[in-house]
Formats: sequence, structure tokens, C-alpha cells
Amino acid sequence: MNNEEALCEALVRLLEHEFKVTRSNVTYPEKDGSGPPVEMRLRLGDRRIAIEHTLVEPFPLAIQTGKEFGELAAEIEANLNGNMPKPGTYVLLFPVHPTLGKHRRTHAELRERLSAWIVEAGKQLHDECPERKDRHHRPNGYHGSRSDEIEGIPLKLTLRVHWNESGRHDGALFLSRTVGEDVENLRLERMRTALKKKLPKLYDCAQEGDATFLILEWSDVALSNHIFIAEALEAALAERDDWPDYVFLADTATDEWHFFRPVIEGQFSIEMEYIDIERP
Repeated sequence: MNNEEALCEALVRLLEHEFKVTRSNVTYPEKDGSGPPVEMRLRLGDRRIAIEHTLVEPFPLAIQTGKEFGELAAEIEANLNGNMPKPGTYVLLFPVHPTLGKHRRTHAELRERLSAWIVEAGKQLHDECPERKDRHHRPNGYHGSRSDEIEGIPLKLTLRVHWNESGRHDGALFLSRTVGEDVENLRLERMRTALKKKLPKLYDCAQEGDATFLILEWSDVALSNHIFIAEALEAALAERDDWPDYVFLADTATDEWHFFRPVIEGQFSIEMEYIDIERP
């Protein structure tokens, strides 16, 4: 996903509206070599502006590993979702990168082994709760799990059956990548990497008199939100002395895009308002 240009444009339009001025002297140093290689430099009235953008994954290689996970797991989910023993809903938890070190030519056999384990573990869980009990017989419902390791991949299958469920999703199988990982520590590592790469370029622009703007984009709806990202940003910035003047968080995870401003004039605040972005 490549939203740098669209988000830089959205930011400039927002600043034009706030400052009630029109842009001029626009350059794209990363492409035209006109200065420190940021995405965009321009003038807004008497202000000189430098903008840099980066996509912040919840952890290193999240997009790549997500794609690889999808390639492995999509067929499993397609075959078993809706076909697990009823009643109740199942969730299968994988590690963040289950295919690490496993060549694609081995994935078909791996899927067969995973599917066989899911089916067997599902039967065991179903045997513990073969029918949905009412609130008098099982007031807290049933929550069961089975864990194992298949070809070095730790797995956890859970079954939830509750008396107040309609049964509409009985037999459903949902897949997730969370077991055995501290996502927030991984997110902080990724934030440190992003700032190390981007802030020196903005600092060089600041030395030439620019007000500096950093856009941090995320597009993961399952593992990220503006609070998680702002908290990682605060921790990573605390380790540095080259803060930008402004940081905009850009949520592009859905069709409705938003900005958030955790850093304004060099000051951090977790209190952030939604700013709607008009998508191109």
C-alpha cells in the first residue's frame, strides 16, 4: 500500500485551511535531490515546511508475514470455518510468523497436518460440551482450549459456548496471530526503527529553518489503533533529542481515513481528536 502522496496532500490541504494561505515553492527532495531527502518541502505564507511519511507496522515485517500467513491459513479457514463441531465458536491462535524458515513447497503438507490437528482438537473440545446448556446449568458458559506444537509451530484452539448466543456462528473457526508474542514490544521496536530512519532527515530540514512534520501511517485494523501507536511513539521519542515539530498519525485501515496529532509544536499529548481526511 502506497499512500505517501495522498497523505502528504491531505496534510498540506489541512495546513492551507488552518493557516489560510496557499502553498508555493513545492519540491519533492526524495525524487528531485533538492535537499535532505524528505517526501515534500514547500512554503505556506512565510512558513517553510518539511514533510516526511512512513508506514508503521505493528511489528517488523507485519505486512509481509501477514501475507505469508494468509497464504498458509486461507485454505484451512475456507475448509473448516462453519464445519467445526457445533455448538460454539472456535478460535485458532498462531504465532506472529508461523511460516518462518518453512519453504512454500512444504506448506501443503503443513496445512494437512494443521487441519488434522484442528479437527481432532475440535472433537475433544466438543466432547466436553456437546450441547449448549441454559443459564441454570452452566451460568458462565463453556470456555475450553487445547494447545500443541506442530512442526515447531505453537498452536492454541479455543471453544466458547454460551447460553446467550443465538447459534448463528456455531461451527465457525476464526484464525489469529497472537500466541506467544508481545505485540506492544514488537511495535515499539518498529517505531524506534522508523524514527531512526526518518527523523535525521527532518532534523536537517529544521537546521535550514523548516517546521517539520512526520506522518505515521497505519493500516492494520486488527492489531493497531491511534492510542497504541501514540504510546509507542512517546516511548521511542523519549530516547531521542531530534523531535519533529509535529507528528500526525494517519489511520488508513478502513475506507474512512483520519488524522490524529500527538505532537504539536514539539509537545506530546495522548489527548487527540479525530480529523477526517478526504481520500483522493
